[in-house]
Amino acid sequence: MREVPKKELRGEVFDRVTDALVSDAAGDTERFAKAFAALRALYARQQALGKPVPALTEALADYTDDAAEAAALYRVAITQSAAYLDEPTHTKRICLASRLIDLGDFTGARSELALGRAEAERVNDTEYVKYADNLLLQLAT
Repeated sequence: MREVPKKELRGEVFDRVTDALVSDAAGDTERFAKAFAALRALYARQQALGKPVPALTEALADYTDDAAEAAALYRVAITQSAAYLDEPTHTKRICLASRLIDLGDFTGARSELALGRAEAERVNDTEYVKYADNLLLQLAT
């Protein structure tokens, strides 16, 4: 298996995620399925190389329909992030919390929201602070 230079890999991840996002928004299920398969293949390749990419793992979780699988992927992405000093985890934690809510794990969701929201505030990511707040409101009802 060939090793992909970091810059080229970022572009490849970006292209796959963009294709998935655009096809999903357009309701093009066939194109989305192909984009998602390409994203999975890229993830598998990086795992086989022993060079995981937290943003890639997170992107795969973002587009995974199965809540349990997505939650597991978000947890993997959080663990992978520890190897990179500048890799944020707040998006991963807040999205994990959303999937935990779907799975009925409200205690786990609250814990991830506390950590994720605090980091989102620290890095001034107002979009994710609002997302966390909305999830917290959902948990309160």
